[in-house]
Amino acid sequence: MIHFLQIAVALIFFANKVFVLAGKKSGWLLGAVAASLGVVYFFLVPLYVFTVLEIGLIFLMGYAFVAKEKNPKMEKAINAVIVIVMVTLTVFVFKGMMTVIEFLASTGLLFGTYFLTHKKIQLGWGFYILAHSLAAIVGYGAKQSFFADFQIASAIVSIAGVARERR
Repeated sequence: MIHFLQIAVALIFFANKVFVLAGKKSGWLLGAVAASLGVVYFFLVPLYVFTVLEIGLIFLMGYAFVAKEKNPKMEKAINAVIVIVMVTLTVFVFKGMMTVIEFLASTGLLFGTYFLTHKKIQLGWGFYILAHSLAAIVGYGAKQSFFADFQIASAIVSIAGVARERR
């Protein structure tokens, strides 16, 4: 089960990055699906930090998929979700339940997604470069090589995202 989830999460999240880079709204739906599977996967691994992160990503990516324009009430709800996830991650840091690398990777993925969904493209892809690189380190440390390899691939897609925006 874990092996299947590892492959599914890695491949779907990679497709999410490629589709978002291509400007396809369906990329956000793929991201929400991957994050949903990621909740189960990271809980079973166990990487509880990423489990909490995935819950926040479900909301962010789902909102990016369904929103046609900014809705002030939904923006407040999304901001509340981000605050809850960040408070939870901070508690994990202070309780020694995660490493600094896990914290930085999680924060980078959360804010990278937030900035991309809010049309701050270079900032979003920049956070993704850092976050996916650090998530690869965490993945290799947890002996989840397939997942980690696709984190590196996602970092490369993110570099392409920054490069495309600079042109």
